[in-house]
Amino acid sequence: MSGLKRKLRRVFRGYDEGSGTINGVMLIAVTAILISAVALGGNLLVCISEARSAADQAAIAGAQSARDGDFDPCLKSRIASSANKASLITCKVDEEDVTVKVAVKTAVPFTPLVSRMARAGPVECD
Repeated sequence: MSGLKRKLRRVFRGYDEGSGTINGVMLIAVTAILISAVALGGNLLVCISEARSAADQAAIAGAQSARDGDFDPCLKSRIASSANKASLITCKVDEEDVTVKVAVKTAVPFTPLVSRMARAGPVECD
């Protein structure tokens, strides 16, 4: 058996030249892909948080405007969402309650927008 091993070693001698370079390139490529995936995931989480905050602030601004008797509470909601770098998608006013949906752009190719909803209005005291 050892004679066969020696013959195989002689036949395949020199065939592994450059394999370390290929392994190094593959390691760098896998590392770059993983770092990119983590960065995109982090961007998505930040954008979700920004959308949630923008929706909350837009709903509160609209509800306060509705409570004050303004003509268009959704205008105040739109201004508040714009100030938070978000776009107002929907705005619904029901008496003094305001429900909004806002969207924030992301840097993630397969999820270009993240949207969140919020509702604000006065709470009845018991």
